[in-house]
Amino acid sequence: MPHGNSIPILQGAAKVFTLADLQECGAWKRAFQDKCKDHRYYEIVEETLRCGFEHYYLLIEDDSGNVRAIQPVFFVRQNLVEGVRGKVRSIVDGIRKIFPRFLTTRVLMVGCAASTGDLDASEEKGEAWVANALWASLRTYARQNKASLIVLKDFPAKYRPALETFHLNGYARIASMPMTRLALHYEDWDEYFRTLSKATRKDLRRKFRKAARAPMIEMEVVSEIAPFIDEMYPLYLAVHERSPLKFETLTKDYFRAAARQMPERARFFIWRQSGKIVAFSFCLVCGETIYDECIGL
Repeated sequence: MPHGNSIPILQGAAKVFTLADLQECGAWKRAFQDKCKDHRYYEIVEETLRCGFEHYYLLIEDDSGNVRAIQPVFFVRQNLVEGVRGKVRSIVDGIRKIFPRFLTTRVLMVGCAASTGDLDASEEKGEAWVANALWASLRTYARQNKASLIVLKDFPAKYRPALETFHLNGYARIASMPMTRLALHYEDWDEYFRTLSKATRKDLRRKFRKAARAPMIEMEVVSEIAPFIDEMYPLYLAVHERSPLKFETLTKDYFRAAARQMPERARFFIWRQSGKIVAFSFCLVCGETIYDECIGL
């Protein structure tokens, strides 16, 4: 396996690889094996997204040469006025016709370009070691690649103890969009419905009555999406384009690859009305948990 740039750290070294370099690497096949999004998901993201991301992988070894983790990273040129509207945005857009990189910066991001971040550590006590190794190597790697900002992208709060070394050494913790959870410990819909507030139940009954007057809506759950992707993808784009804040744009190939390469986890909930697809939800099923990744309406 060819070696790329190597960054010495106190406990070992962080070596930079491309995805092609890792194809025969056993440690990569085991990466994130205890997570819902294992190494296959990172391959899908790199191979199917067309967002200008530059993907690399830090293979972290200890001082005995043992591979302790393989951590995906990527570079992106971040728009510093993303989400800004009105006159200010019009002025910036005008300047960018002459200077395309005006108010943008090159950023080194740790994690996944199309999901929350995870540390590649098979056990909780190993997370702190991996985090310390990342802290020791990222600044050098960013400087080598002329990145002016380092971001650990969308790491859940459960990683805060392991990532405390960043917080104690000059990194700021910034709240991201929160994930929501719903424990499904109900026997059926009626039991769940009774737990809702009176106002919510009233609102849902009103919506159900309205839906009952329209053509019937039918739901289907599939794991193979290729036959439906041309009809579904515009629904995803409709939701995506309504958002004032955008980062990645998923592609048709992304959905097809998820179904093909992660068939035991990928599930597509499809709703039809009069035979036409009117909505869908892409989910990953892992153990007893369903992760809702995106929707189309």
